[in-house]
Amino acid sequence: KLKARTAQVQVEITMAPANSKPFLASPTKNEDNDENVYFTPSRKPSFSESISQRIQISALQRPNGLIANTILPIVSFIEQANPLLVKKREAFGPNFCNSGTVVLSEWDQVEQILTTTPQARTFRLGTGFLNAKRLPMMVGGEGQSKRNVWFLSLDQRGAGGDGMHEAVRSVFIRYFTVKALERQNDSTARALLDQLVEDYKVMDHGLGGAFFRNSKRGFLPFVIKYIHYCLYGIDPSDKKKFRTLYGFYFGNVATKSAAYYFSVAGTIFNVAHMFKFNRLLPKVAQIYEDSPSMMEMPDEVTSFKLTKNEVAHMTIPIMSIAATLGPRDMIQYAMGADKLPNHNTPGVHTDKIDVCSIWDGINLDDRDEVVKYIYEVNRLRPPVGHSHHVAVEDFTVKILGKDRTFPKGTVILIPISLTMLDKNKWGSDVHEFNLDRRNLVDESMIFHSVGNMTNGRMCPGKEFGLNMSVQVVTECGKARRQMGETNAGFLN
Repeated sequence: KLKARTAQVQVEITMAPANSKPFLASPTKNEDNDENVYFTPSRKPSFSESISQRIQISALQRPNGLIANTILPIVSFIEQANPLLVKKREAFGPNFCNSGTVVLSEWDQVEQILTTTPQARTFRLGTGFLNAKRLPMMVGGEGQSKRNVWFLSLDQRGAGGDGMHEAVRSVFIRYFTVKALERQNDSTARALLDQLVEDYKVMDHGLGGAFFRNSKRGFLPFVIKYIHYCLYGIDPSDKKKFRTLYGFYFGNVATKSAAYYFSVAGTIFNVAHMFKFNRLLPKVAQIYEDSPSMMEMPDEVTSFKLTKNEVAHMTIPIMSIAATLGPRDMIQYAMGADKLPNHNTPGVHTDKIDVCSIWDGINLDDRDEVVKYIYEVNRLRPPVGHSHHVAVEDFTVKILGKDRTFPKGTVILIPISLTMLDKNKWGSDVHEFNLDRRNLVDESMIFHSVGNMTNGRMCPGKEFGLNMSVQVVTECGKARRQMGETNAGFLN
């Protein structure tokens, strides 16, 4: 099974978008061929919400106009801090504006952009603006100008890209993901998992318990050690290195090192923490460059002649924004560390779902059942709520009851948090937990794909992160059952 999964990842290195076609803003029908249930809004928008929509529509249609250059940045900043997309869909239907982007949430649209359409990108992460100066803009060699190696902001071939996205992505998969899948089941990784289980047994692992929050032992140190050992081969017993790595990624009690890369929040957090990120970043890069995974790399890789220094810096924001936070969130919600969100929607009680009771009832010896459990938890709270792409041509879509045409260059949100809670796709019980939900795994978008269908933008660490989640949920789940009678005080 490991060889098969590793081979699947290796094939994905060179995968190009199959049957590539331009993005079309077309309406969606549900599986019974009825009209999309969101075409009729379920609540009346507030005055401020309506004004915000009209401001954004006008500004996005005229990107060089006065409103776009004065008011839109303010509206975008306010909304990116509170992106309740579910509430907006209730008020405006499947298409609307949010944080200076056009949101198109119908299933067919999102499925197309994740599986068949090459994506152009810009320096955004979901609804947030990234600071390009803090991302890996490296000098490729003597006499060369700086070049972008941050592959989440690189255009794909077919959408204006020159192949750098595909090159950088292939490096990450070939030298890190594939190695991680090999190390994931060796004795060192197993020892880290065994220690995690022992910590689980003796630490408070209830809602918000010390097991999930402590910086010295428990879940967070495990995440940093396990991921860095598997991906980079860094010795987990090297206390000095892991003190630096933990300090950089999880030392900030707010949003960790991911905040460093955002335009406004990054400056605030960096100043508030006395420029800790600036001080630690070169140390982290050196740790990576000296790691076993990178020692096996040639001095230059791909036709772009990427240097080891470039690759080391390229992986840091990936670790900050995705590789450390994605698995952490997937596992924590599956283990009941935090409540699932209810999106402030009347009649929705997702936050009341007792995931631990469900966890206690699944067959932990059946990998497929554990996988379904993890997928359903993360359908209700996706680890990545939304991403984006940039329109490569003008497009027209109905918003506020009228056809609106937006120009090439408009940022379009990919709202995974909405598609995973789409009644047209998942049924009327979309806000409930259903382990036997139809096509739960095969059509899930939580890894920025539709199951295993991808246009080349699927999470490059999907198999690794899923394996890690299965291991932790399985082993800690078995520990829960062993402790059930003697240590019931820690059980949820």
